[in-house]
Amino acid sequence: MSRPSTLVRRSLLAACAVAALTAQAPPNIATPPATTSGDCPRPAIDTRRFLGAAAVRVRAPRGEFALVPVTTFAARERGLMCVVRVPAGRGMLFVFGPPDRQQDFWMKNTLVGLDMVFVTSAGIVSSVAAQIPPTPKGTPDSAVARRTGTGRFVIELGAGDAARHGVVPGTKFALPALNAE
Repeated sequence: MSRPSTLVRRSLLAACAVAALTAQAPPNIATPPATTSGDCPRPAIDTRRFLGAAAVRVRAPRGEFALVPVTTFAARERGLMCVVRVPAGRGMLFVFGPPDRQQDFWMKNTLVGLDMVFVTSAGIVSSVAAQIPPTPKGTPDSAVARRTGTGRFVIELGAGDAARHGVVPGTKFALPALNAE
């Protein structure tokens, strides 16, 4: 019996690597493509600003998040508007004043799909709004996605990231001591 050629060995190794990567991919979780908006004239700058902002580390059941704290009214209002990339494990932590209450989010000029995690003052996830689609250019205000949940904190992540990290209602986070301004 002859030894397989180098080309055959490399092909077999490549096929095994592809099979291993495919087996590890989460099922049915796709991040919708980014959209554009006429109200976002500089999305590259907005995205770089988000990616470069200081983040706090928060443990999740399957991994860790790097979350940019958002504590002012103006920053909460802006959120991830005009950002075209939210890497896995990265997001925003919106901080509101106590007590826990209904938080309403309007996804105007949100150019990427998101997950929203509503968290109580005790750090317990009250609800997860998953796979919120991006807002396509020209969407009338009445058709822009809205999500509501209860809590003092809201975590925004790239679409599918909550599920990939095992975040479900009842998950407990140890959030840093942050106050809304």
